[in-house]
Order: sequence, then structure tokens, then C-alpha cells
Amino acid sequence: MVSYILEEPKKIRAVETKIPVPTDTEVLIHVKYVGICGSDIHLFNGTYNAPHSYPLRFGHEWSGVVEAVGKNVTKVSVGDSVTGDCSQYCGVCPMCAKDKNLCAHIEKFGITVDGATSEYIIRDEKYVYKAPEGVGLSHLCLTEPVAVAAHLIEKVRKSVPEGFIDKRVLVLGGGVIGMSALMLFIHMEGCKQVELYDLSEHRTEIAKSENAVIPTAEDMDPGEGGGDYASMYATAKYDVVIETTGVPSVFANAFNLVKPGGVLGCVGMAAKAEIPQKLIVTKSLTVVGSIGGTGDFPRAMEFLQKCPHSAKKLVSHYLPIGKAEEAFLLARDTAISMKVILEV
Repeated sequence: MVSYILEEPKKIRAVETKIPVPTDTEVLIHVKYVGICGSDIHLFNGTYNAPHSYPLRFGHEWSGVVEAVGKNVTKVSVGDSVTGDCSQYCGVCPMCAKDKNLCAHIEKFGITVDGATSEYIIRDEKYVYKAPEGVGLSHLCLTEPVAVAAHLIEKVRKSVPEGFIDKRVLVLGGGVIGMSALMLFIHMEGCKQVELYDLSEHRTEIAKSENAVIPTAEDMDPGEGGGDYASMYATAKYDVVIETTGVPSVFANAFNLVKPGGVLGCVGMAAKAEIPQKLIVTKSLTVVGSIGGTGDFPRAMEFLQKCPHSAKKLVSHYLPIGKAEEAFLLARDTAISMKVILEV
């Protein structure tokens, strides 16, 4: 089989290796599609600022077909369409009982340990999910990024027990995770007032096609953002703000935009940001961070099954894996791209 190894930044090499044999609870998967995400782009460019390693097979958003199973596998069978976790969690530590994405011994497929850029991969069955009926392999590889958005929404829900139907929601950033969050709010949560702010016209047009509202730049500029109590109520518009950009200034401004008593949910990662901290206190805000999608793959696949026409809009390009370097360039161009997917 052929594996595609990211040996170092901007250097991918195709390597011939033997097809592995699954044992015990392992599953051998014939990989068909691998999505490129922001983490992959940073790994490729050498700018990833969290734990990672070279060389490795990159890619943690994937889909494939079960080729063989170990003797104790019960979750999937040969021929099943499957996808899998990014988080390699232990399942026994105290943090796993709370949230497997926070495992004390966590590794990340495609980031710290080998990912899916290979004709065949081995996974323990606990990291593997069978596709629901009607979800094709070309969309099934979207499960992981959609699950990241779904996991954040589930964490935000704890602070919005009455639900999102009548809430005004703003999503900052129209990449795949932001757009997935928007679609989940609209189609799975029944939210009637969802807005997306992004500088890319390509992305805002997709949001409009999903019946989202596009606020203006003026809407995003609340001035002093609550210098006194009256202005604090006058300028803040949103019950829930979802920050996906990781841009420090965008993150800081989110505190101005969320209403008193509201919730700011964050998946964007900025190394540092200067924020108006007093607004957390004076507005009694809830700030929720979230990482990973483990635990919410079923919800993500339910969306893919129920809303295939929306899911299709999350993908802009399919390229053969031999053109991976071209794919990385495309994925960085927000004027024309959403999810770029490699065909293995």
C-alpha cells in the first residue's frame, strides 16, 4: 500500500508499506477520502502551535470502508462505511469520564500520531463509527469537523437550558466549523435568528443560501461596547456568540456583541488576546471553551443524513491525494474554498 508522509513542513513523500493485519479489537479500513482542516494547513506550513510531531501521516477527517476486522470486533463488519475520531483517548482516566476530548493521556490522530493519509489504516473499534444509511463516503469525512461544532453547541446548551429556538445567535467566522455550527443551529436546533459574519463573500453567500442573516461591518462595531449600563444594553445584540476565527481582535469584540446574561462559545484558538474582562462581570457572561468532537459523532452524522444538500455546501474541492500540495494552497484561499478533500 502507499502512505503519504508529511516528513517536515512542506514536504510530503509517498512511501510503500505493507498492509497491516488487524488483531483483537482492531479494524482495517480502506481509506477513500481525507479532509484538510486548519490544523493540517498549519502542520504543512510549520506554524502549528500545539503538540505535534514529524514525520507522520497527516489527516484526521476521513472516511473509508472496513476491509477486515479482529476476532473481538463487534461494532462494525467488513464492507461497512466508517469514519473515526481525531482524539485517541484512553477511556479510563477521570477526565475521559467527563469529556474524552480532555483525556489526560490524549494523542491526536494526524497530529501527534499517524493519521489517515494512507490506502489502509488500523484503528481500534472504539474510535470507529459506522455511517448511517444514506450518507455517502464523500460526505462522511465531514463528520469530524461537524462534530467539533456539535460538541461546542452541546456545551453552550448547558447555559441555555430553554434551547435556542428564540435566541439570536451570531457565528463569527464562516470556515467549515463555523458554517457547520450555523447549519446545526438552523436545521437541528430550529433556531430562527442565526447570523454569520465573515469577510469572504463566498462564505456569506453560502450562509445566505441557508437563510442566515449577514450583519454589516457597522453591526460589528459597537463603539465603546458598554462604557455605561445604558450603552451596554444598547449595543449588545446577541444571546449567543460563537467565535471560530481565532483572530484576537474578533474574539475581543465578541464580548461587546453578546447580551447581558448571554453566552460566548469559543473554538477559535489565539495564542494571546487582550479582552474587555470587565464585561464578563458587568454583563454576567458565560464563556465556554470547547475542543474536539468525540462524543458528538452521532449528532454530526444525523445532520449529514438529514441535511445532505446543506452538507454538500461545506465542500468546495475534491483533489487526488497526489495533488496534496495544491490542495493545501486551495484550502488557504477563503475567497473560493470551503472544505478541500483529498481522494486517496
